[in-house]
Amino acid sequence: MPRWDAHFNMRVNSSHPRILQTVAQIKALASVIRNIPIPPHVQERLDHLNVLRAVRGTTGIEGTELSEEEVSKILQVPPRQRVLPRSRAREEKEVRNAHVLMRRVGQMLSTNPDAPLSEALIHLFHKILTEEIEYPYNTPGLYRTFPVQAGSYVPPESGEDIRRLMSEFIQWFNTREPTGWDRVIRAIVAHFYIVSIHPFGDGNGRTSRAVESYLLYQAGVNARGFYSLANYYYRRRPEYVEKLDLTRFQTDPDLTPFVLFGLEGLVEELEAVHEEILSEVRLISFRDFARETLLFHNKLGTHVGARLLMFLLGLEQEPVSLRVLRTGGHTLSALYADVTSKTLMRDINFLTQHQLVLVQGDELRANLGIMTQFTAQPPSRLRSRAATPGRSPARAAPRRARRRPR
Repeated sequence: MPRWDAHFNMRVNSSHPRILQTVAQIKALASVIRNIPIPPHVQERLDHLNVLRAVRGTTGIEGTELSEEEVSKILQVPPRQRVLPRSRAREEKEVRNAHVLMRRVGQMLSTNPDAPLSEALIHLFHKILTEEIEYPYNTPGLYRTFPVQAGSYVPPESGEDIRRLMSEFIQWFNTREPTGWDRVIRAIVAHFYIVSIHPFGDGNGRTSRAVESYLLYQAGVNARGFYSLANYYYRRRPEYVEKLDLTRFQTDPDLTPFVLFGLEGLVEELEAVHEEILSEVRLISFRDFARETLLFHNKLGTHVGARLLMFLLGLEQEPVSLRVLRTGGHTLSALYADVTSKTLMRDINFLTQHQLVLVQGDELRANLGIMTQFTAQPPSRLRSRAATPGRSPARAAPRRARRRPR
């Protein structure tokens, strides 16, 4: 692989149709996500999930293969409490450091939302990411003074070149062409330059992705917590490396291929977050619909109705095993501890009849799909639904329930 002589005459075709389209999608998705009201406990869970995936992604690209379950356990216990075996202490510390940095970014930008990218900030990010980890020839927060190799790519070698290039990069990024680019484009460009200059002894990839996340957060993309492209790059690692090399050695001085790759990844990540939020909203709406259905069928205010309501409110996104429910191994089993199994089956039959739950084999789940009837439909579908005879009482329950005499 030939060397790439880092320079600052690179350009982005910001009027490229796919660039325009993806930037518009990103802004639309971020706006929608920002304006969906969700309860604090849901926000906290989604934030934890986003951080978990970002941490796993940014460490995984560098070869730290951890499951989401392992990362989740590490993030849930105090820093000095070991989760992984001693032989994997470095992996565990990498996860903790990445988590610390993500939290720190949020705190920094809440205090100073317009803080520009600087060498001092890049040094700080690298220090947090690599401190207390014994990487050969790496000093946390300090540029390297020796040559390295990243796979087949050979970055700038001398410490003098690195100091000069990083200084020129910051000046170029904050005062020249990049100031006219969209902020999400700027974030991906910063990532490209830092990972290409490779200024540190180790942790360059994580530092470049941390800078990218910082700039995306600053751009308002992280509307519901800490989002990162690291998970996307992790899932597509061969393509990630390929786009870096394509931009350095084939399309130079055109940054568009790598920028477009990153933008499309950001759309993918935001679409996933949007769907997760909609799933939570769907569950909240389902519980309200279930309450109205029970009211319509004169169940509320009775002992049976109270039990049915508690059962429906206790259902989550995941299915429930009927065997576990019967044997007392589920939290909802407590509702049926003092009644017969016939009572349990009678309740399930009622809920199934009124389309509030679905039973498939041994699994029972909330029928969240029923909520699609309350989403906006094209006129043709609305006419079709209106003309369909024999609609179930459960589907009509919420509207009719409001007309009941008081």
